[in-house]
Amino acid sequence: MRKVNFTETVLRDANQSLIATRLPYSKFEPILETIDKAGYYSAEVWGGATFDVCLRYLQEDPWERLRKIRAKMPNTKLQMLLRGQNILGYKHYPDDVVRKFVEYSVKNGIDIIRIFDALNDVRNLQVAIEETVKQGAHASGTICFTTSPVHTLEKNVKMVKELKEMGVKSICIKDMAGIMGPKESYDLVSAIKDAVPELPLVVHTHCTTGLAFMTDLKAVEAGADVIDTAISPMSGGTSQPATETLAYALRGLGYQVDLDDKALIKMADFFKGVRADFLKDGTLDPISMATDTQCLNYQIPGGMLSNLISQLKTMNAIDKLDEALAETPKVRADLGYPPLVTPTSQMVGSQAVQNVLAGERYKVVGKEIKAYCRGEYGRTPAPIDPAIRKKILGDTPVVEGRFADTLEPEFEKTKKELAGVAKSDEDVLSYIAFPQVATAFFKDREAGFPKKAAPKAAAAAPAAKKESDLAPLPAWQGHVYYSHVQAPAAPGYTSRVIEPFAASYRPAYLKMDTGIDCTGTFTITIDGKPYQVSVEKAPETPVAAAPAAAAPVAAPAAAPAPAAAPAATAAPAPAAAPAAAVAAGETSVNSPMPGNIFKVECKVGDTVKAGDTLVVLEAMKMEIEVSAPVDGTVKAVSAVVGTTVNTDDQLVVLG
Repeated sequence: MRKVNFTETVLRDANQSLIATRLPYSKFEPILETIDKAGYYSAEVWGGATFDVCLRYLQEDPWERLRKIRAKMPNTKLQMLLRGQNILGYKHYPDDVVRKFVEYSVKNGIDIIRIFDALNDVRNLQVAIEETVKQGAHASGTICFTTSPVHTLEKNVKMVKELKEMGVKSICIKDMAGIMGPKESYDLVSAIKDAVPELPLVVHTHCTTGLAFMTDLKAVEAGADVIDTAISPMSGGTSQPATETLAYALRGLGYQVDLDDKALIKMADFFKGVRADFLKDGTLDPISMATDTQCLNYQIPGGMLSNLISQLKTMNAIDKLDEALAETPKVRADLGYPPLVTPTSQMVGSQAVQNVLAGERYKVVGKEIKAYCRGEYGRTPAPIDPAIRKKILGDTPVVEGRFADTLEPEFEKTKKELAGVAKSDEDVLSYIAFPQVATAFFKDREAGFPKKAAPKAAAAAPAAKKESDLAPLPAWQGHVYYSHVQAPAAPGYTSRVIEPFAASYRPAYLKMDTGIDCTGTFTITIDGKPYQVSVEKAPETPVAAAPAAAAPVAAPAAAPAPAAAPAATAAPAPAAAPAAAVAAGETSVNSPMPGNIFKVECKVGDTVKAGDTLVVLEAMKMEIEVSAPVDGTVKAVSAVVGTTVNTDDQLVVLG
């Protein structure tokens, strides 16, 4: 009787695929000891998007999260997903950083590192594999499965043989979009087992297209040793097939499965409650739970699909989902048929969205796509469309050879720069991977992780500041909104919204109908969400009602500082609305899409040339450089770092 092992994905890929990785440690901590006793070959608990999301959204140190899981699960091999030379980010890092990250991953509790490259370029896997072996951990070499005119069985087998020579202890077929059918599964597993019979073979797939159960059964029949599954409440849709279902089916077919059914039942009962919570708050979108056979065409993996839905909702553009999905395979073909797995899935998906929102293909191109076209991510499976490359790069030269060989060592240099800020080498690695996000995390950690969007947050604000001490903002930038509140029979009041409004809510001003003194802090509810407002007495001269484009009026008295707001950023006073601020002969440079202001690369008085970067947006985790369309002088800067902008919001005025 042949044994089939299981890897449980609920703590990483299952929740990444269904709920955009928004599962905090506190939510699953009570079930860890049960998972540890269930008899899994391994539990995937770290890597992928967990690192970024912990820092960006969950106010968790990902390293501490790993250590806590390790302490609760001493008997199970802990597994992570590593993007080769990309580590956990969206660009290539120097070899010293890759080695240091692998070293500390193992030191903090990881046993198995599944290492892949988005382009299946083995040059981008070698350093991570070498260091994993050196640290005494299990290196699992990974093929990113995809279909295209240039992806063949022979190429996959050739790659497997190269991975064996590099020293991997197992091979994984990573079908991130759930597009591997039962025949492809059987043929590929058979070919790999014939080529490297001594290496255990793992199969990872998703239920997105409805093929996963059949795919796994045929993979086992062909000789697969381990399959990735998710406990039933967090299975299906864009996630993995259900653990209990496949355990039952395989036992019925005569295979040995050493999972503890009582532990699985306890896990399932626990995660039913978790799923219900995320359904209730809207994080778990029904779209992610559905079967979508069109994925066989657009090939977007589960984690990318859930994040794509989340990002489009944030942009108030969820109605563009079908268009974005249809555009995705076109972009993929233009870019040489990369497998759609992070970071290429994010890049291709984001570019598809940008093409749709801009109404013109490649009018807006992210920094990462430019780097991809230059060859910084490695060899593409097929050549990039020459016309597209020319439109994106112009005459910029392309990279020859392995891009990481051109990068200077970074870890020790960054460690010195972060002296007094980083508390550990792990902090340094977090910063290198996600500089802006890690910096904000360090500040929040120092402040004791103030609650974000909590109704009572203002009462616990650390210190009062005058409005004049805060960086001025335009009348609406989607982040902080200043409004004029008037009472006809009483002195006026000026209010400041402490928590950000939803981007879809844009009143010009608020008006009060009574003469009641309403100074203080209040909670208002918009679309079912509570927001805190601080109301203060205004000057005795009533404030005239102003249109939405008017510049904000600073309050004369101190206002509580928001607990979770970013620190004030020194910036030029923002201009009024474009129609009022742009004089004849001047050019308004507007945002090409919704996003956050990541960097402002110019100031009033600067002389710029056409093509110079003025502002860098962060949208869908990509950096979008907004360049000067003409030569000129910067007359006004509306963009403020940390604020949110919508399509066509003014960023800069050139004269």
